[in-house]
Amino acid sequence: MNIEEKNSQKTIMQNLILENKEKLTITGTRDVLSFDDKIIILDTTLRYVNNQR
Repeated sequence: MNIEEKNSQKTIMQNLILENKEKLTITGTRDVLSFDDKIIILDTTLRYVNNQR
């Protein structure tokens, strides 16, 4: 990838904010594929994320 291609790409922002282990805010997520009390599987704008405790 050359410099022109890098400069023409949009910056994709993703944030994951956990407040007091009670409230989770996630941006840049397309879909929640699966979740339970131990694992969350997300489809994000960049790639799949598998977040396991």
